[in-house]
Amino acid sequence: MPQGFVYVLASPNSDYIKIGRTEQPTRERLRGINGNEAYAPHGPWELSDFVYVTDCTHVESAAHRHFRDRHVLVDGTKELFSVPPHEAREQLRLISAPLRVDAQRTDELFHNSDVRLFLYRLFELSGLFGNLDIQEAWTLSVLPQTNAGRWFTLNIGPHEVAFSTRPLIDGKYSHYLVLDRLILEFPKTILWLGRHGGDVQEANYKTARASSAREL
Repeated sequence: MPQGFVYVLASPNSDYIKIGRTEQPTRERLRGINGNEAYAPHGPWELSDFVYVTDCTHVESAAHRHFRDRHVLVDGTKELFSVPPHEAREQLRLISAPLRVDAQRTDELFHNSDVRLFLYRLFELSGLFGNLDIQEAWTLSVLPQTNAGRWFTLNIGPHEVAFSTRPLIDGKYSHYLVLDRLILEFPKTILWLGRHGGDVQEANYKTARASSAREL
């Protein structure tokens, strides 16, 4: 039972979608497909949706069976379907919770009104609120498996721009924005952070960046 992703790809140059699976990050798989001899002529492909599941082989096969009457074979391709992207996305959302990785914890998290408000403000602050539908432009990882005790991380492209640590012994969260070192040249901003219980810390990145934090 390989854990991995089942994805839906769409292309402005194709009347079909691609439904496939991968155990690699979806960004890497998308890059490979756009360079694939059979699929590249129908691209460029874009990620329409994906789910992270406990058995990607089983889930992919179930999706292929569901749309088998609309399966098409074009120039050596094997995973093209004459299905609107929104219909394929709806089918992915019907996957049972036991097959989804951390489904219960994730659903509980996003039904928390405080968390939803916090994420709304975070996306508004980062400039992503108007780009929520652009797949792979950003990624939000909830409860990632990291040694640093991350509660979530927000990336724009490959760059981490925000993260929160899980509650410490005192029950407080620490929320961080990762910023350019130019922040150090604005003392008024640093003073404002201090008045609101935050500070500026040196970030452990190879590129010259600084991390500003505020505890809640």
